Amino acid sequence: MYSAPGMNEVLREANTVTVTDHRELVATLERSMIDTEERTVPVTISTAAALPGPSGMLEVLRHDSDSIDFSRAENGLPLQVAHDSRTLPVGRVERLHLVGSKLRGVARFSRSARGSEAWQDVVDGILCDVSIGAQVARNSWLQEGETLFATRWTPYEVSLVASGADPGAGINREHEKMNEPTNGTGGTGNAENTGEAIAALFAGLDGEQWLTMERDALRAGDSVDQVRTRVLDALKADAAPRTSRDTVDIVAGADSMEKWTDQCERALDVKLGLRKYDRTEMQSNELSGMTFREMARDYLRQRGLSSTGLNAEKLISRALSVPALVRSNFAHSTSDFANLLGSSAEKALSAGYTEAPETYAAWTRNVNMANFRQHTFTNLSLFGDLSQVRQLEEYKSGTFSDRAETATLATYGKLFGIARQALINDDLNAMVDVPRKMGRAAARQVGDLVYSIITTDAVLSDQAGATLFNTTDGTLAASATVIDTANMSIARTALRTRTDPSGATLNVQPAYLLVPAAIETVAQVFLATAQAPGGSNNDVNVFANSMQLVVEPRLDADDVNAWYVMGAPGGEVETVVVGWLDGRQEPFLEQEEGFTVDGMRYKVRIDCTAAALDWRGMYQNAGA
Repeated sequence: MYSAPGMNEVLREANTVTVTDHRELVATLERSMIDTEERTVPVTISTAAALPGPSGMLEVLRHDSDSIDFSRAENGLPLQVAHDSRTLPVGRVERLHLVGSKLRGVARFSRSARGSEAWQDVVDGILCDVSIGAQVARNSWLQEGETLFATRWTPYEVSLVASGADPGAGINREHEKMNEPTNGTGGTGNAENTGEAIAALFAGLDGEQWLTMERDALRAGDSVDQVRTRVLDALKADAAPRTSRDTVDIVAGADSMEKWTDQCERALDVKLGLRKYDRTEMQSNELSGMTFREMARDYLRQRGLSSTGLNAEKLISRALSVPALVRSNFAHSTSDFANLLGSSAEKALSAGYTEAPETYAAWTRNVNMANFRQHTFTNLSLFGDLSQVRQLEEYKSGTFSDRAETATLATYGKLFGIARQALINDDLNAMVDVPRKMGRAAARQVGDLVYSIITTDAVLSDQAGATLFNTTDGTLAASATVIDTANMSIARTALRTRTDPSGATLNVQPAYLLVPAAIETVAQVFLATAQAPGGSNNDVNVFANSMQLVVEPRLDADDVNAWYVMGAPGGEVETVVVGWLDGRQEPFLEQEEGFTVDGMRYKVRIDCTAAALDWRGMYQNAGA
């Protein structure tokens, strides 16, 4: 851990140089060690290690530029001791950067009494481990098997700790001299293979004691035989609980804070009308019937904090500002209590989004988009007919004729707040009403994007006509008529006889009839009547129940008479697709406690787009 001769001079020189190249910065950090004059030392802040979370599943912070939000780290992060934000930091961690799957930086220690004490422990090799304090964005957990991946998170602080959960994080961790690893027979072996062999010994063993034993063994460079002996001795002594990963995971012993949070969330949801009242459940819930102020007081009691002498405003303010417990090794946010409000608001947001009477989902297809760069959607034509292959003849290659349309994701959002007065007065209607309306607004935004494609008559790349619906391409009826058997037959024929660029017939089957609200009744009668409307008693309505009716008021603003026939999404021919960032089809909710404004502030956003991919599955009649 100590610096080689001349290394202090190297680091001091590096600190005076403006480093503009990432590789140069990494090289400088790799060369640097402890600088006793400047009180700086390189540190590995965190890695993409899989760590046990409160749910019993493994949790991983993804370490890539798309997942980490460095907005709070532009001027460095506070260096704390044991995540204690109630005391001033002992230094600052600066120059954060990624090296592979590791988050690195330089720790600079304060010359205050506390900073000097911590610095001496680092120099003496007493404090070696660090732990990151981070906030994982809501709804950014991605589950893969038994592991949860945080796809969006923000570093808040770095702490010196006695024993860190992440074995790859620590002071000068890249330069520590580990014991030479050995193989299972006691000889020198490959470190990676030895690590895998040791990890295999702990497969199926869950619990903090097993995790600590495995981590200590890897750090000490113990042999596989040494670790195997300790594991067997512990199992014989029944030293720790164990479960097999082949059985159902059982999460036992949840701490009192987790139990309190669960009870409070249930009681708050019932209070806000987000959960149906269950008499048996609420009778066993100690927080049932409490006012929001009483919940805040009980939260402070649960955290071991006094509420004596606090008026209602200060009581709630104190509860909302208490730092959350770090129960998942790295993920903590502003306050457990504030998170309860955010959870309820998020449920209301989701309810409003789901309840919104949007019609676009019936006839469009959802697609996943990984980023905000322009995406190209390539529509391939039919492969064509198979060619006869005579004896000893070679097979001929088929060709695709492709057409490309582009789309780019956009972000739509708005802020709203919950006044502190409402929390004090236990008037929490806004906690449900506002986010529910915001959820409806988010769904409405997506619908606007989809139907604007129809109402604005956008042009696709391979169309011969000037607009999406035109007589040249056959997407527009030659004459405007009402919905009846004869004109619907023309529409169906137009779709079925469409050909792709190679000349192959597509045979698009009509699946949806889109109409404005003005002609909803006419369309309903047409699709529901067994007898052809306007025909003789012997005329059968061949279109009865043949398509799904979609009534969209947005179409009325464009034309109260026009009607549309669409093919099914995901078939041989696409019509319109809706793109979502990482496949998330709901709005996000982010929160913070107001500083410039008293109360809680929330941000709602949704990342989406809509694009028409092929005109061959669409048909319009201007109506009459």
